[in-house]
Amino acid sequence: MSESTPPTPDGGRHRQTDPTDDDPQVAALQADIDQAREELAETVDQLHAKLDVKARASASAQDTAAKAKEKVLDDQGKPRPEALGAVVAGVLVVIVVVMLKRRSRRRTSSRWN
Repeated sequence: MSESTPPTPDGGRHRQTDPTDDDPQVAALQADIDQAREELAETVDQLHAKLDVKARASASAQDTAAKAKEKVLDDQGKPRPEALGAVVAGVLVVIVVVMLKRRSRRRTSSRWN
């Protein structure tokens, strides 16, 4: 070996490959390595995205909000009448439940006095 060959980390010497080699086997191996490297990079990116809980939760919340807007708003961005009716009905149910609970508490507290 010649002295112009750089040493390896363990102190040995190796032959540097010339990227301009015309050997088809070397070119095929290099293509395989490049493809495997790209596939590995894609896999790492997919795993990173899957493990990023904060980003996934944010994306899920945005999707849910968009779906809710589609159901509540018409094409012009105005509230749909049936959506308004559902909201009003929901508010009325909450009011009735609160009133019934208050009435029930008054009756039980007056019995003990």
